[in-house]
Formats: sequence, C-alpha cells, structure tokens
Amino acid sequence: MTDKDNMEFEDEESSVVSEAMTDTENTVRSEDERDEKKEVYKMSAKDTRRVQLWRFVVTVALLVTALVVTLTTYRFLKDEETSNFEVAFEQFSRTLAEAALEEQENIRDSMKSVAAAISSQAVTANASDSWPNVRIKMFGLYAQNAMQQCKVEFMAFNPRVSPQQYAPYIEFINNNFKEMIDEGHMFHYGDLTHISQDPRFSRPTPFISAVGPEGFGPDEPRDVYWPSQMYSPPAGSYVLNHNVGSLDRVATALVALEHLQYDTVFTGANGEDTTTDRILGKEVHATYHSQLNGTKSSPHGYALQPVHQDPLDQNSNIVGIVTSAFAFDAALRNLIPDGVQGIICVITSTENANFTYEVDGQNAYFLGIEDLHESKYDDYGVQVDLALHTNPEFPTTPGHAQYQMHIYPSDRFRATYDSNTPEIFAIAVAVTFVLVAIVFLVYDLFVFKRNENLVAKAAQSNAIVTSLFPEHMRERLMHEKEEDQLTKDKAGRRKTLSGSLTDGTFDEKTSRVHKPLADLYLDTTVLFADITGFTAWSSVREPSQVFVLLETLFQSFDGVAKKRRVFKVETVGDCYVAVSGLPEPKKDHPIAMCRFARDIIAKMRSLTKALEVTLGPDTGDLDLRVGIHSGPVTAGILRGDRSRFQLFGDTMNVCQRVESSGKAGRIHASKETAELLKSMGKESWLDKRTHAVNAKGLGEMVTYWISVAGERAGSVTSRGSFDDLHFGTTRNNHTDGVKPIKELDARMNRLISWNCEMLLEIMQQVVARRSAKQAKKRSLSNRVILPEKENTNPISQVKEIIHLPGFDAAAAEKQQNPADVEIPSQVVKELHLLVSEIARLYNDNPFHNFDHASHVVMSVIKLTSRIVATSDNDQVESAAKLHDHTYGITSDPLTQFACAFSALIHDADHVGVSNAQLVKEGTDLAVRYEGRSVAEQNSLDLSWELLMERRFETFRSFLFSDSAELTRFRQLVVNSVMSTDIVDKDMKTLRNGRWDKAFKKGDNVDFEDESKTDEVNRKATIVIEHIIQASDISHTMQHWHVYRKWNQNLFEELYVAYLNGRMDKDPATFWYKGEFGFFDFYIIPLTKKLKECGVFGVSSGEFLNYATKNREMWELHGEEAVAEMIAEAKEKYGVKNEDAAKEAPEQAVPRPPPVEIDV
Repeated sequence: MTDKDNMEFEDEESSVVSEAMTDTENTVRSEDERDEKKEVYKMSAKDTRRVQLWRFVVTVALLVTALVVTLTTYRFLKDEETSNFEVAFEQFSRTLAEAALEEQENIRDSMKSVAAAISSQAVTANASDSWPNVRIKMFGLYAQNAMQQCKVEFMAFNPRVSPQQYAPYIEFINNNFKEMIDEGHMFHYGDLTHISQDPRFSRPTPFISAVGPEGFGPDEPRDVYWPSQMYSPPAGSYVLNHNVGSLDRVATALVALEHLQYDTVFTGANGEDTTTDRILGKEVHATYHSQLNGTKSSPHGYALQPVHQDPLDQNSNIVGIVTSAFAFDAALRNLIPDGVQGIICVITSTENANFTYEVDGQNAYFLGIEDLHESKYDDYGVQVDLALHTNPEFPTTPGHAQYQMHIYPSDRFRATYDSNTPEIFAIAVAVTFVLVAIVFLVYDLFVFKRNENLVAKAAQSNAIVTSLFPEHMRERLMHEKEEDQLTKDKAGRRKTLSGSLTDGTFDEKTSRVHKPLADLYLDTTVLFADITGFTAWSSVREPSQVFVLLETLFQSFDGVAKKRRVFKVETVGDCYVAVSGLPEPKKDHPIAMCRFARDIIAKMRSLTKALEVTLGPDTGDLDLRVGIHSGPVTAGILRGDRSRFQLFGDTMNVCQRVESSGKAGRIHASKETAELLKSMGKESWLDKRTHAVNAKGLGEMVTYWISVAGERAGSVTSRGSFDDLHFGTTRNNHTDGVKPIKELDARMNRLISWNCEMLLEIMQQVVARRSAKQAKKRSLSNRVILPEKENTNPISQVKEIIHLPGFDAAAAEKQQNPADVEIPSQVVKELHLLVSEIARLYNDNPFHNFDHASHVVMSVIKLTSRIVATSDNDQVESAAKLHDHTYGITSDPLTQFACAFSALIHDADHVGVSNAQLVKEGTDLAVRYEGRSVAEQNSLDLSWELLMERRFETFRSFLFSDSAELTRFRQLVVNSVMSTDIVDKDMKTLRNGRWDKAFKKGDNVDFEDESKTDEVNRKATIVIEHIIQASDISHTMQHWHVYRKWNQNLFEELYVAYLNGRMDKDPATFWYKGEFGFFDFYIIPLTKKLKECGVFGVSSGEFLNYATKNREMWELHGEEAVAEMIAEAKEKYGVKNEDAAKEAPEQAVPRPPPVEIDV
C-alpha cells in the first residue's frame, strides 16, 4: 500500500470518530429529544392552540384594521379634496356669473348713455324735428367714454331713414362728410394723419349701401333704412351709409327693438364678423383679438340701443339706434383671479346657438360652436340669465337673441384641487399597519423561536429527567406535586419536576404526607461496565480529552440501551450501570442484558481505536470489563437535592463484585444469571470459570464467562480493518544496505495520524501568527534556501543561547483564530508522509519505539499548552506580560513546533542498547560521533536528512517563511534532542551551569556581560531543553499504572540486551534499588526545576506529586513489581544462552537506564 493509500485509509479511520459521534447524537439524543418534544408539545397543546388562535385573530384584526383605516383615510381625504373643489367652484362660478351680469349691465348702460347724449344734443340744437338730418357732434367722445366702460369692439350711430327721407339724407351726408370724418379722427387718434394715408376716408358713398356678393353696393328699397352715420373708431367712407338693417339678424332685432321701444336688444352671434373687419380693418380686428389671447373668429354679436326723439320720454319716436359689436371672449376676460384654470362657460341663446369658452384666470378662450363641457360635471352647472330688461314683454318678443351662460368645472379645474395626498396618506397608513404587522410577526417569530428553544430545552431537560427517572416515577412525582398545589391554591400552577424533588424534602410534615417513591422489582438483571486502564490513561490527558472519551462512549452506550430496551441507571466515574427488567417487566431480561453487554464491548473496541487518532497513544488499549447479575432490586427516588432514580439491594453489591473480578473485554456473569440463561435455552452462551471467584464480603462465587454466539452485534458497524496494511521498503540508515522495513500496522497508522493532527494544530498557530505580522505571503512554489550542510557533529552545534522572536503587540492584537487557518492539502500530505517515514526509522524495541516517541510528543504538547504567566491572581490579561514571563516561548508557535518535532524524532533508529555499549562495541556510529551521544546524534542526523529531502520541499516552504526561520528551527531541534542524553557528563554539566546562571541568581539581577535580551533567551533555551527532558521520562511523573507499563518495557529492553550479550549485568540484579536513585537524583530534582522556573502552571506541581507518589509506591510494591517483570520477561524471552551471547546479533534493544551510571 502506498503512502497515499495509507493517508486515505487514515482519513477513513478518522471518520469513524465522526460517525460514532454522529450516530450517538443523531440517533440517540436526537430521537430522544424528538420524543420528548412531542411530549412537551402534547402537554402544552391546549395553550398552543389558544396562542395560535389569538395569533390568527390579531393578524386578521391588523389586516382588516389596516384595510379599513387605509380606505377611510383615502376616502376622507378624497372627500376633503372634493369639498374644496366644490366650494372653490361655487365661489368662482358665482364671481364669474356676477361679473358677466355686470358686464352686460355695463354694455346696456354705456349704450343708453350714448343714446341719451345724442338725443339730448339734438334737443339742445333745436333739431329734434330734423331727424335724420341732424349733425351729431362729439360722437367720438361719447363713444370712447362708453367703450371704456364696456367691452365692445366699436360703436356706431344709425339714424332711422324713411324712403321719403332718403335723398335729403344723402345730401346731408355729402355736405357734412369731411367735418364728421375729421372730428372722429381727432377724437380717436388726436390728428388727421390717418385720413391722408387711408383712401377709405376720401369721399362718401352716394347711396345707402348694403353688402352684396361683390362688396358694398346700393341697398334695395326698404320701408326704413338704418344707415351708419358715424363710427368709433372712425370707419372708411364706404362703410358710412351702410344699412345695418340689411343684415338679417339685425333686421329681426330691429323689429323687436321698435316693438319694445326702450330695452337694449341683442342680435344673434356668428363665428365670423365681416362687418367688424370692414369697419376696423382685418389686421386691426385680428390684432385686437390677439391681445385678448383669442381669435377674430370668435362669435360676434350686435347690441342695439334705441335713440328716442325725446330723451325724457322712452315712448317717443325712435329716431335712430346706437349699434355696438361685441365678442364673448372679450366679455369673459378679467372676471376671475389669475391661477384659476379650467372653468367652462357655455353661452346659449334663444336662437339655439351654443358657444363654449374656457376661462383661465384673466383670459378666456373660445373652444367651439357647440356645448363642449364634460357631462360628468352636469350637476355642478350654474345658469346665469344675461337678458336684462325692464319691459315685461321682453322675454316673449321674438326677433332678438336672449343669452344665457352656463358655468361648469372641468378636469383641469378639478386637477388643481386633486393631489396625491390621499394616496400618500393612505399608503403611509397602510405601510404603518404593515410595519406594525411585520413587527408583530417578527416579534411573534422571536417568541416562536424562543418557545421552540424553550421546548427544546424542556425536551432536553425532560430527556435528562427521563434518563434519570422511569416514566411511571415521573408521573407519580407530577401527580404528587399537583395534589400539593391544589391543596395550597386551587388556581395554582403546575411546578417543575425539580421542585417536587427538593421542596420540603426533610420536612417532618411532608414526610408524613407523601409516601416514599419506591418499588420492589423481583426479576431484573443488573450490569456494571468499567473501563479498564482508564485511570492511568486519564492521568496523562487534558480534562477535555477525558470527557471526549467518556461522552463518546457513554452516549454510544445510551443508543444501544435504547435499542435493547435496557434502562440506564447511572454513570459513576468510568463505570456504566444499567438494568433490564424495570421499569417495564421483561421475561427475557438476562438475554437482553447479555446482548447489550456484547454490543457495548464491540462499540468500545471500535470507538477507542478510532479515537486514538485524536486522543493519542494508548487510547486503543482501553477495554471494557463487564459484570452482570440477576436478582431482586429495590428501585426508587430519594427526595432531596440532586435526586435521581437509584437501585438498592444485595443484587447491586453482587454485580459490582462480579464486575471487579472479571477480565477486560469479557462478560462475567453470576451463577443466578447463568441459571436463568439455561432455563431460556442459552446454555451455549455459558463457559463456567475453572476456579471459583473469591469476592470481598461474599466469599467464593461460581461465575461464568458469557459469549453471545451465533449473533452479530446489532448496533456495531465496521468501517474497515487495518490488519492488511502493507508498505514498501525504505532506506535503513543504520547499515549501508537496503532491507525490508517492518509493516505499519493499524495501531502505528493511528499513532501517525494523531501525531499529524497535533503538528497541524501547531502549524495553524504558526501561520496565524505569521499572517498577523503581515509577513509576505509565500506561494507553495517558493523555496526556502537550505543552509549549508554542517561539517561538524550535532553535539558541537549546541548553543547556550537561542534567540527567539521579540513580542509584536500589533500581531498579537490582529491574530486570527488559528482554527480558521486552512492548511493546503499538499502540505498535509507531505507532513503525513514525513511522519510515516520517521515512524519507519524506529525499531521494534519494547521501550525506545515510535509508541514511546508519541507518548513523549503528547507530554511536550501538554507542557507547552500549560505554559502560563503567573501573577497575584494566577492570571494575566496582557499578552506582553505573558510573553515576558514565559521568555517568549508562548509568542512563537514555531518554537513549539520544534519541541514537538524533537520529541517525535529523538529516538529514531535507536538500536536498543546504551551509548556506552555502542562505544564499547566500537560501532561505526560510535566512531562517527566520537563516542558522545551516539544514539541522539544519529537520530537527529537521520531525521534532518529526511526533512531536507526534495519530496518535502513544499512542506518546508510552507512552514518556514525564510532561511532564518529554518536555521532557528534547526538550532532548537539540535538543543532539544541533545538534551535527552542525560548520561553525558559534559552535556549535563553544561546544562546545570546554564540553569544556575539563568535561575539561581534570580530574575531581577542583570548580568554585566550580557544584555537583558540574552538573559531572557538563555532562560527560554534552558526551559525548552527541560521540556524535552521531562517529557522523555514523563511516565515516571504520571499515574502508577503508566509508570509501571513503561518501566516494565524498559526492563524488558535491557533484559533482551542482556540475553544478547549487549549488556554486562542482568537488570534484575539492580532494578529495584536503581529506581530509587533514578527518582532521587534525576526525576524529583527535574520536577523541582520545572516548578522553580515558574512557567508551567499546575503541570509542575502535578509532575512533582506523581513522581513523589510513584517513588512511595515503588518503595511499597517495587520488589513485587520486579518479580512480576522478571517472570514475564523470562516467559516471553527465555533465559540467557551463553552461546547465543557470544554471537550477539545486532538486534534492536534499548539503552540502559541512566540510573545505572549515575548511581
């Protein structure tokens, strides 16, 4: 299998942990919580329906209210606009009507005044009997004054001429023509310039004319003529003597006028008035209307005012008429204020003529000869009668036009009062309600989520309670509490289960009221399951790792218990207690419990091997010891703080003894359980123990091993096996040849993966700190320039001071969470390959092997993780203080990586004998390294050469930003690995001197010959070396069982060396006493140094306590332990063969303990 395959297989192995956690939490906890959620929902169903109903009611009420208020607001504002429109129209229509009537009155009054002036002048001149041959002087003055009061285009005087008066009248005009023309021009223009410039004023017309197809010509004979004698403004001569009676509409009006005698009458209007064009001239007429913002095509009509012979007698003869031409657009101007637009005026007459005008402020516009107002405004119409009169026969007299004006609003007028205000307010109201609804819904959503969270919490709490109390016990507790509440308050509320457990627990009155919550169960099977090796394993782990293991295992067991319908009673430490046959009776309770035991043992083995990748060495060695016993139990709840469901009785005691007398990985059952299994046809499962078990307090017991044969573990799945892993061959650097290397088995692969995980976590810290320092980003294609190969041995490269990076406050503040750093897959692959190759460098020694190296790595990581700064409060918040107090070690993750890497390689290719033996044998290695720290220098050189190989170029480029970092890393590794040789006296003397120089004189004393920086780096260097030294023998400062394991491995290594003739003394002869020297002269002094330097927090005290306790235990049980080790070693390796000793093959054997030399 290739390294790539190996990595993929390790990934698969790592996934077992995730699968186990997922299976446990998703299938057990989630299912339980779903069931509990249903139960909680069921309990609150009534309240939930009520809340949902009111939520619906409130939502609908909000929507309906929003709709009603929005429509009401819109309707109200629209009605307000309509009201404003109606009031404004009423006001302006009244103003317009009054102004129009006033204008009509002005026309009548003005023309009457002119008529009266003409009649009075004739009477004054004693010419009242001379009509029509009466010379009217100052007509232009009379007309101009009148025209200023009314809006007419011209005025004319037309005497009444009978056929008999025709010839004398023509002669009269000829005689007075020039005088009348000059007078009119002088009054109108102030000079006679226009007479000389206009040929129309050259001579009079010698006849009374009428307008024909070809222009003016002699009028036909008539009963009476009404020739135009004088005009204002002055008209041309060809217009003088024009008979207005020749015009049909004027002729009929004259008939009405003569009948009515004294009222002013009006002719019908038409759209084009050619007479006015002839009188004023087309250009003058058009200019006049353009000034009115109208057109000369606007309808024109004539007003006729009788001139009486006697000005004081309206019934006297009519001797002439005053004629004026008017246009309605002029009459409608300046009647209402500016800014008022779109008032429609429809002028109607008795002649069925309709004219439509639009009045815009001071202007009026002719729209057309028909009623053009919008019919939707019919109801708003205002009618004004413009036919003012005094004669009662006026309305019924035919021939003249009687005008009415109808005033209407238009869309333009309405638009001035319409706005988007109603829409804006309606939208604002709607949006307000929508926002309120949204706020309510958001609030309701938060309440819903809060309730969901409460339900989830309640479900979780209920699940916890369910796990502690059987259902019938819970219901009894609830019922009991409800009765209490009803007694105290009939309207009381139901309290929580915890309250029922604690309220009045020891109250005498309460004790008399409530019966004990306990029952006797006759047919049950109890199980005790204990994790073997847990105490020793947990002693070298962080608390979080201990709980990861227990939670993973016990939650998995919980899932199996649920499937097997086994009730979990409790967990005490690492012991799992369960019972079958209660609370629900089961006839096959022993069978169910045996199957449960089998399943959890299988789960245990699967999970511990998978967890070894994350929890480190020895995790896969953990196993489960199970004991089961059947019998009656008393089960119930003891009220009080932290109440729980408990089992009592002799069955529990017997089961505990059965478990404690069992073996790891096996199911140990009592005789009672075995008899029940036999009765149920499961005798094939039983294997009676050969010897009776002597149980404490119970005497000898007959017990059985149980193997649930013929069935598979129902809840255990396999993700694959590591048994068939094979790797190729690699260089063996101990010899010049190439030979096959041991295969990496499943355990070795798990250790490799765990080491990779630990190193990757430190690498994430390295990258996070480097990024915070804003170091230039390096691509994986960049290469670190390798330092020149040293020509000297590593031991000569040991430095007294290694300079670590200074503190960077900005980087400490900006550093990202290392867990968020992503390591490129290529780097991860190369790291895994590197660790795998390092693992291959290790020989199969009982002690100096890759397993021990991993144990040392774990200790290094534990020590570096516990490096803390101390203060009065045993904590500091400042990263700068932490940096200073730990001499910069905590601020440089690369230093921590160097420590872990050194621990990983420090015994690589160890040949199993001491350095002294290698020197004695004169091996090539001893010669190469001049007899000093032979094994340590060889391990370092081999591992460093491996690291520098081209296939790890990407890994190096990622880990080291430049050659300076690589050089510093090399120096840290050299000092660390060389420090593991605790036998070399020169190295030991040098280290002790550095320690005394760094710490014995105190922290506040400066050295005269070195800077403060050198002083701090000196301390950092010696602390790093002591981290490796302490980790290398950390098993002596851990739990007794851990110490015993590695102590036995070391003994076996030395015993093998002795058997092979590579050690002079049999370790059995000095082992017991030698350990005392090792404790007294090296281990305990080293732990005191760790405490003295003050940077390791609780670990320094922990190491010293364990070392002291192990020495005490060795003093008490050491001789017995040595005897056991000797017996096991002889059983495993045999006794010394002198012939075999002479051949002394080069076999992997460990170095002797340092105590042999020191003591």
